[in-house]
Amino acid sequence: MNLFYSIISNKIFPSNKILIDFFFLLIFGIVFLSCSPTKRIFDADNESDPNLYGSIRVLLLESFEEISIKIGSKIILSNESNKLAEIKTGNSIMLSINSNNLLAKISDQDFVSTNFYLDSEDANESININSKKYRGRIKILLKKSKIEIVNQMGIEDYVKGVMTKEMPIGNGMENYQALKAFSICVRTYAFNKIKEQKDFFDIYTDTRDQVYGGVDGETDYTNKIVDETAGQILTYEYGPATIFYHSTCGGFTEDVENVFGKESIPYLTSVEDGSDHYCKISPRYEWKENYSEEVFVDRLFKSDLIESNNYLVDNIEIISRFGSGRVNKLKISLLDKNGNEKTITLIGNNMRSVIRSGDNKSILKSNYFEVELNQNKEIVIDGKGSGHGVGMCQWGAIGQSKLGVDYLNILSHYFPGTKIKNSYD
Repeated sequence: MNLFYSIISNKIFPSNKILIDFFFLLIFGIVFLSCSPTKRIFDADNESDPNLYGSIRVLLLESFEEISIKIGSKIILSNESNKLAEIKTGNSIMLSINSNNLLAKISDQDFVSTNFYLDSEDANESININSKKYRGRIKILLKKSKIEIVNQMGIEDYVKGVMTKEMPIGNGMENYQALKAFSICVRTYAFNKIKEQKDFFDIYTDTRDQVYGGVDGETDYTNKIVDETAGQILTYEYGPATIFYHSTCGGFTEDVENVFGKESIPYLTSVEDGSDHYCKISPRYEWKENYSEEVFVDRLFKSDLIESNNYLVDNIEIISRFGSGRVNKLKISLLDKNGNEKTITLIGNNMRSVIRSGDNKSILKSNYFEVELNQNKEIVIDGKGSGHGVGMCQWGAIGQSKLGVDYLNILSHYFPGTKIKNSYD
């Protein structure tokens, strides 16, 4: 740099010291800024603004009551500024609310703070709490009189913890391309949740978002797939695509506005799942449910659609369907004990939570069905598919993978017009 300054001084501006100094500072500033490190989109260690740099915060547990955490590995307990204790395997932390703070009780020691952090003693090891393993760190905080336990980690670790909880792995490499496509869907969904910039967490650990299993949800095989697609998200025009996926479409996916009431989205429209349906290999491609008259009426009553369950079913009629074939309007005609008629109309995907499965263990698999009131006054539903039908059909993706279709074409089939971009670039 001294040589550079000498050349500038003697050759370019030999007689003007102010101009020499200005020019030197200008060149130095340009070189310095061009060489300075830049922040990556995903930075799991950034605590000040995890939404900005991409660590993701998963809400593991919340409670108004005290919570006991059993420790399964050596961890460090700290607060915002200090290390508080080293906790050995087998110990427990009893968390409770102490005025406007949290009280953490470990054996005969009490610690009070607004927030606590749990970190593994070895940075390369996971944290084991309540017999489950998690990467990253655990944050414990008090929000609106509730104890909140949040797992904060890098997005890639999060995606690894979702893969086996939401998608069949299959045997050997048969689902490989489908799993690659799915890893991009999981990452894109998570990326969009981070963008929402919630107060203290980004995403739920259950079906309200994506089911997350921590380290216990990982396998070497699926981790390798996530590493192969690291940073890749699905985009449309200038931003991340809106992601939906479901188990089995039954032959046709669904327009997003018919399910979620959103405006039409160009890449979330109904598509045929192949001329010889890819998802026909799904165990939920076709199904049947049976209901006695009493059970069916009771479902309507428990959904607050009728004032009592003292009704008989007179008729069930499909009034209209969406273009995919799914039921848009279902008309149910009832008779009370005096023979007076009452009509109930169920609309779209919402009817699934009213009708439910025959054994009442889940909502109805889909609203893609035929219905009959038979001579025995039983209601029989013959259906196809499982889930809301929007976006990627998971079993359809598996069917394509088995046929040798690569993950790029799988994604373009279910999300036409989208592109894959690397969020790290």
